Amino acid sequence: MGLVPPLDRLKKGAVAVTECIEEIPCNVCEAVCSVKAISVEGLKGRPKIDWDKCTGCGICVGTCPGQAMFLVDLSGGARVTVPYEFLPRLKRGDVVELLGRDGRVLGTGVVVRVFEVNKTQVVTVEVPVEMVMEVRSVRARRS
Repeated sequence: MGLVPPLDRLKKGAVAVTECIEEIPCNVCEAVCSVKAISVEGLKGRPKIDWDKCTGCGICVGTCPGQAMFLVDLSGGARVTVPYEFLPRLKRGDVVELLGRDGRVLGTGVVVRVFEVNKTQVVTVEVPVEMVMEVRSVRARRS
């Protein structure tokens, strides 16, 4: 279906992946992409990503109101970048629970980067390579 970047692109560095299932008038990701790597066809189209243009900046991850944008990176280990809008705020070095699409805990990972877009934290975590296409959220580890 053209939703997953080819392995050779994933190995070049972070790249956007969308799991947008909505068919509503929304093109926020397209509007914020400074390199025009994201396109939305029609009023209710779903985002399509030109992986050759994508720089992996992550701005789309922090601006998507449906939290349907992610970054995947296999250029040196395995990393996933996800939106995070919970407390406590995360910081580099935090150990977090890795969550799948259904909310179940898949394992643990370490936060390697955090930045903020419109009050949404954009969090990059190291994950086991076999989970790179499964992790879609994180949660602060319970003490």
